[in-house]
Amino acid sequence: MKTVTFYHSMICPRCHMAGRSLDALLAEFPEVVLERVEYLTHLGEAHSAGVRTIPALVAGRQRLSGFYLTRGAIRRFLEAL
Repeated sequence: MKTVTFYHSMICPRCHMAGRSLDALLAEFPEVVLERVEYLTHLGEAHSAGVRTIPALVAGRQRLSGFYLTRGAIRRFLEAL
């Protein structure tokens, strides 16, 4: 099993869109376990993981973050795990 942490905020529309894409893609990656972390209430944890912007995905030393995470970018991140 591979764990991916999804840093997001409930008030972030980009995070909501990335979360929907991520949820849809997870069916294709049954070996991935998803952890969701609310960025605004876990700033210390997020910064320790190297996350400075949301939405962001972290798996070990791999990170994907940006203003807008496309479904294709999320898929490539999951495939590279």
